[in-house]
Amino acid sequence: MKCKTDETTNQNTRTSLALIAVGFTLLVIPTVSVLLDPQYRIMIYMTRIAVGSKFYKIFTRENAGTLLQVYVFNVTNAEAFLSGEDHKLRVEEVGPFTYQEYQKNDKFEVDEEAGVMRYIPHTRTEFRREQSIGDPERFNITVPNSAMLAVSSMLSSYPFWTKTGFTVLADRLQSKPIIDINVHSLLWGYEEPLIALSNTLMPGWITFSKMGILDRLYDQSSVPTMEVSTAPQDKFKVKKINGSPGLNVWGYDNPSKRTRCNTLVDTYEGYAYAPRLTRDDSIRLYRSSFCRMLDLSYIGTTATEITSEAFVYQISNKSYSIDPSTECLCGKINECIDGISDISPCLYDLTIALSNGHFLYASPKVYERIEGIRPDEKEHGSEFIIEPKVGAVLSGRFTIQVNVIVKDVNYYYRVRPFSEMVVPLAYFKIVQPQLAEEDKKDIKMSNYLLPYVIHGVEVLLFITGLTILVYALRQMYLQWNCSAYHKNNEKHNDKLHDPREVKEKPPGDSNQGS
Repeated sequence: MKCKTDETTNQNTRTSLALIAVGFTLLVIPTVSVLLDPQYRIMIYMTRIAVGSKFYKIFTRENAGTLLQVYVFNVTNAEAFLSGEDHKLRVEEVGPFTYQEYQKNDKFEVDEEAGVMRYIPHTRTEFRREQSIGDPERFNITVPNSAMLAVSSMLSSYPFWTKTGFTVLADRLQSKPIIDINVHSLLWGYEEPLIALSNTLMPGWITFSKMGILDRLYDQSSVPTMEVSTAPQDKFKVKKINGSPGLNVWGYDNPSKRTRCNTLVDTYEGYAYAPRLTRDDSIRLYRSSFCRMLDLSYIGTTATEITSEAFVYQISNKSYSIDPSTECLCGKINECIDGISDISPCLYDLTIALSNGHFLYASPKVYERIEGIRPDEKEHGSEFIIEPKVGAVLSGRFTIQVNVIVKDVNYYYRVRPFSEMVVPLAYFKIVQPQLAEEDKKDIKMSNYLLPYVIHGVEVLLFITGLTILVYALRQMYLQWNCSAYHKNNEKHNDKLHDPREVKEKPPGDSNQGS
């Protein structure tokens, strides 16, 4: 390298120092990028819930929800069972009758300061003829009279005169324990004199005049106000229901009875979950129609078209079992029935209970007096596939069965054959909707394209920074060598021109030869 003048050298030094700063910065950026995980931050930004954001618009409009496939239990030996000729009730599954849910969030608001959103989720349904076996209004079936059985069971512990009055009234109203109706009436309400009379005489207790399975589960007169987190670390977790961080109907309002069973910890509505899920994270599913939370169990992983690793969950086998984790659901643990979940506190104390479809995972004793129950994990089990990085639900399905718990009703001859039975009415296959194509593309991009782009930029910045840094240091080294060279030359020249260094010749040396 040809050494330059001092002025040029100083200018080159400043340039080299600037290049070192640039190179160092370019080395730091990818290092910080690895620590901050820009892929996660980009997805958090894309899924933020703030006024004007994509998710804000989704929550403020009506959206298609789950697909509900209804299967009813048709009784095939009604006369023989009621007469006592048959000890077992014989049923057959009839369905599906399919309904599409639509949900609209009323009074939706985002409280950015508190990190929550609040809304009242109202649901309506539309019948899907093309996915059903027939028109429910024209499909006649024979089914247990759930209203009569539930009221009879509820009164089983009442005083003698109360029960006697009820039997006289039921006989006068000509209520029957097994009735012939169409599927639509069973689901959305049929005239039952006992219910109509109760609504007239005791409007504060019974607020409805018809009895229908879906009509009660989709009761829109008492929909709770939901408060759900919008914070990145626990987005979509349910924080409060009607202002309470627990289910008061199961004793949360009593501080001495507060447990995980009735507290809204790790609880979601199921449309999405918190980002960065791990295998050890607990997840629970809540819907107001369930009257409780359902625990999900991690099963494993699977690959899908939009991600190489998705988490697979199923509803815990213990969700309907007698267990300390479900103790709050039955008050005293010896009042529980293993395999079903009483939801009477949410249904005016009518003895209605939930279970898996066909009593899956329940003890066979629960349905030992019923023929036609065939639990099958493939048909009546559950599966939820969740993308763990953003918490998106890729697919989901599970079953819920509605039953009547009939206690000791030997006091009334009409319902006596049902005494000490759990009578199945219908079960639902609930299928969560597929992600929109736009959402699939976003997740696919975040899982497959975005990481390569980010890592490519990181590598490019690192190599560029390292190259600039090496070049600048080399230039600094060469400039240092030039500077040292100039200093040595200057010292040498100074010595040559220093008078003290020049020796005088002896006088007369030039004339000695003459």
